[in-house]
Amino acid sequence: MRFRTGIMMVAVVFALLAGSAATAMAADDSGKQVDMQAMTQESSNPVGKLWMITNQFNFNLQQSPKGRLFREPHLQFNWNFQPVMTFDLSNDLRLITRPVLPVYSSPYAAGPHTVKNVSGLGDAELMAMLTPVGDSKFLWGVGPTAVFPTATDKNLGAGKWQLGGALAAVYMDEKWVAGIFPQQWWSIGGDPDRSGVSLTKAQYFLWYSPAPTWQVGMSPNILIDWMQKKSEDAVTLPIGLGVAKLVTLGELPVKIAVEADYSVIRPRNMAGTEWTFRLSITPIIPKLF
Repeated sequence: MRFRTGIMMVAVVFALLAGSAATAMAADDSGKQVDMQAMTQESSNPVGKLWMITNQFNFNLQQSPKGRLFREPHLQFNWNFQPVMTFDLSNDLRLITRPVLPVYSSPYAAGPHTVKNVSGLGDAELMAMLTPVGDSKFLWGVGPTAVFPTATDKNLGAGKWQLGGALAAVYMDEKWVAGIFPQQWWSIGGDPDRSGVSLTKAQYFLWYSPAPTWQVGMSPNILIDWMQKKSEDAVTLPIGLGVAKLVTLGELPVKIAVEADYSVIRPRNMAGTEWTFRLSITPIIPKLF
């Protein structure tokens, strides 16, 4: 039922976006439209200057082809609350901070033949990145990233304090935004009874703007769990397709995006994500300081 509800939500948003496509194609080239187009592109840039409050709703269909419990698909719901704040340290250097607070409703193996569901807060993330400020179309940033054991249930987090590094490499012009944003974490403490962590999450993205304030493309996350004993369980590699539109609610710009990702490589013996259907709602707010 939850999976069907998620699909219906994504389908409704797709229909609303498609219904207004003709209007966007016919928009004039006024100064406001140019500003909105620049904001559309900048909102897809992980080392950009905007303040944003991203609300990402993921509907993950989990399955394990060789596993016993997850041969039948099970739905995991994940809401990521991701405020992005930027600070100009000088004329040449910018600091970007992005905490991530995840909330889950997730299936888990409760026994040899039993799958149950648990809901709650997952492990929080915090990334801080420095990036040079300039007019180049090629952009980059680097900085530390951390994960905190804030999960309210052991099935929703790793139970470990984690530290690592983040890097972003981006190309952006009036039509294209493309790049990669990898993060790597290693466990440095936490519950001694839990397994250690060495995890890579690399978001790659490719967005094309066919009309002002519109984008078509994808931004999936590659996962590599370096602690897995079997290589066939270590990698999740999705590809996808999505559409995004920047609208205004009153005077507030809000970016709405939907995307479907399919994992062409995923864990075989344990629960892994086969499909992800994503709805993102991102208000873009003025800088507070």
